[in-house]
Formats: sequence, C-alpha cells, structure tokens
Amino acid sequence: MSVSISVGSGKGGTGKSMVIANLAYLLAKSGHRVCVVDLDLGGADTHIMFGLYQPEKTLTDYLTRKTETLSEVIHTFDSFYGLQLIAGTGDTLQTANMTFQEKQRLLRALSTIDTDILLLDVGAGANYHVLDFFMSTDIQLCVSCPDPTSIMDFYKFLQLATIRKALSSFLSQGEVTRALKENHFSTLGEVFELAEQIQQGAKEKTKKALEHFHPLLVINKAGSKARINQLKLAKLAAKYLGIYLPKLGEVPEDKHIMEALKAYLPVCELAPQSPASVALNDICSKLLKVVSLFNEKRSEH
Repeated sequence: MSVSISVGSGKGGTGKSMVIANLAYLLAKSGHRVCVVDLDLGGADTHIMFGLYQPEKTLTDYLTRKTETLSEVIHTFDSFYGLQLIAGTGDTLQTANMTFQEKQRLLRALSTIDTDILLLDVGAGANYHVLDFFMSTDIQLCVSCPDPTSIMDFYKFLQLATIRKALSSFLSQGEVTRALKENHFSTLGEVFELAEQIQQGAKEKTKKALEHFHPLLVINKAGSKARINQLKLAKLAAKYLGIYLPKLGEVPEDKHIMEALKAYLPVCELAPQSPASVALNDICSKLLKVVSLFNEKRSEH
C-alpha cells in the first residue's frame, strides 16, 4: 500500500516545486517507487524540473475524460531511477474550476496508483481545492521561506487547513464551505464552540480529528536570521491552532539551485555535493523515517 504525501505552501515563490522535484528524485534513487502528481492547477511546472517541456498527456486529459484512467497520463523517467510523473497544466479553465464531483473522482483515482510513495504538489495559496488536496493525504509537508511575509502567509494557510479539517469532521462538504465563508475564526477554540452549537458532542469529535495532524515544515532559502521567524511560527501554531509543527529541515540559499533550474535538472543530480543537495538529502532521510513510522502504525491497526 502506498503512502501519500501532500506538499503545500502559503504563497508562490517559496521554491516548493524545487523541493518536491529533488525529494522525488532522492526517494526514487533510494529504491522506492515514486509518483509525483502536479495538482498546481493553473501554475504547473514540476515537469520542467526534469527537462520535460511538453508532456504528451497531462492531468487535464484525465479531468476532461480524454483518457479513461489516470495511469494513461503517467510519464516514466528512465534516466531518473524510474521516477513517475503526472504533469499538470494551467491551459484550461475547466481544470482550475473543477466541481466537487470531479475532485472526488480524481481523489479516488489517485488512491489507485500503484507506487510506494505518492507525492502531491497541491499548489500555492489556500483555495478550497488546494486545502482539500492537502488534507487528503497520509502525511502533510509544507514549504515556506523564512522572511516575515512568507511566514505569515504560511500561517494563514495552516490556519485555514486546520479549520477545514476540523469542520469536515462533523459538517458536510457544503456546510464546511459555508461555515468558512460566513465566519471569521481567529482561534481553533472558536471552531470548537461553533461545532458544539451545531451538534452536541461535536467538540470532542473535532479535537480527535486533529489529534494526528502534525504537518512537517521545510524552510527554503534559509539564512542566519531564519530561526527567529520560525520560532514565531511554531508559537502561533501551538497557541492558536493547538498543533505541533515539527521541522523537517532547512535548505540554504545556494547558487547551484539556480544553475540546476537553468539546466532543467534536480540540484541533487547536477551538484550532489552542494550545500542545498546535502540539506535535501538530510530532509529526505528524515522523511523516509516518518514514512516508515507511518507504515508501522498502519500495520498495527
């Protein structure tokens, strides 16, 4: 059975696609079967990271029913240890504005992919599609930069993701959307109060839904001042969301990253001894430990 990992961020420009591409490459290199799905509907670019400029088939072909199965749009990179990719495109309005039924069809199809690790690039921002894809996986991973603006954007993303998960534990999809639109929640406590008002006993059910929600954090473009803002983020998450935010690691600013982007290669392939590559290898090792722990717990149930 595969382990699904979603990767999100508070806004664009954090280097999320770069992190995903390199982690996918390293996971495949370590002997795991890996499939990356680019769900960044409207800004898909993960395929370019591997030198694939114009994919023959993309996620859009499946969503618009040009192909019957999702497996038909999978591209396999023989030169990258058999890494698989479902490329996304931002060329159709229909893709970006999928209905709830279309989204459920896609989620069901994703669960059938035969792989060890399924990596979902859910895109940046905090619209409902992004949040739902982010929360649909076994493990959640977030990428942020250390500057104050990025940290606050990421906190807002985390806040909405947490609230959506909490509300989803006792409300239907339509009611969740309505509750988010009609109410402004400053803390998770306010969500618990609303839950209890709507349905007696929902408070405890909501708390239980968040019991195992511990999104992992990767800080990209890390510098000497990064830790101050990270500490602030951890305190905000603990105080207002009631969640622990474990840090998976930091990727330092490194000229080799830009060189790799220009070469359309993962930096871990182009410059394996560079500071960024060393950091990404360490992050990958930690992620594999989390995956192993998840599999152990799953086998117990």
